[in-house]
Amino acid sequence: MELRHLRSFLTVARERNFTRAAALLHIAQPPLSLRIRELEEDIGVRLFERSTRHVDLTPAGVAFQQRVTELLMLLDRAVEDARRAHDGLTGTLRIGYTGRASHAVLPQLIGELRLKLPDVRLDLVGPGSSGPLAAELLRGNVDVALCFLPVQGESVRTRSLSEVEFVVALPATHRLASRAKVPIKVLREEPFVAYPADQGLRLREAVDDECERAGFLPRVVKEASTSQVLLCLVAAGTGVAIIPREIQDLDAIEGVVCREIEPQPRRLAHGIAWREDNPNPALRRLLELDAVSVGIRPAGGRLPPGTD
Repeated sequence: MELRHLRSFLTVARERNFTRAAALLHIAQPPLSLRIRELEEDIGVRLFERSTRHVDLTPAGVAFQQRVTELLMLLDRAVEDARRAHDGLTGTLRIGYTGRASHAVLPQLIGELRLKLPDVRLDLVGPGSSGPLAAELLRGNVDVALCFLPVQGESVRTRSLSEVEFVVALPATHRLASRAKVPIKVLREEPFVAYPADQGLRLREAVDDECERAGFLPRVVKEASTSQVLLCLVAAGTGVAIIPREIQDLDAIEGVVCREIEPQPRRLAHGIAWREDNPNPALRRLLELDAVSVGIRPAGGRLPPGTD
């Protein structure tokens, strides 16, 4: 029994006429009659009562017609589902993201996905730090990572969606607070408060790199994993901190001032990373979205508790 037998049966059952059914199937009448005989032999029952004037379904044919109709509807649906999955219109996207991504990139990206790919299920992983997220990407546990760049690895591709500028946060009573710009080299002897060094935080790595370029490593006396706590430590006089410029737009924390750094530190890119060898068709669709192909350049504003 083949699919052509079933489709031929349904056409004859609908038309109640072999000549018309053969024309609709684009075959001659004798091959159509042969298909029906072969089907009846496979099943072991007669499906049609034939006469020179009439073709009628037997009771067995009526029952068979109902189930075959349901079967072919399911088959058509399966074919459509397979095509949609191949085209990336269904399936699952695993998206890892940092706290910073949850502020601007992720909401816009989810909005576009819901609008343009409503049948793609989203599996959100985060917020996490850029280092661990990059490791998850390389292991194939996420399809994309919204994180700080670069991300190194075989077949990894990235796009920058925004950049981070740095300023120095000082206690309001600090001797350098009256200056419009602070040379980074004069911070050599200052106590620092900073993001943790052992959590793969690109913000901490960037701060260490900038200080090292100036000829010293920051003397970190206290670490904090959130920007709010970091600023509170600065306000308390625990130390100074090099932070993303946008963090100064948080709810005002009394006792903290932010100043430009000389020379201006290198900007830190934040964007999307994926593996070129990832076979997930929905990934290709995601990369075509405006939020990713055009890019997002947030103008600062309130950040979530975790910013890496």
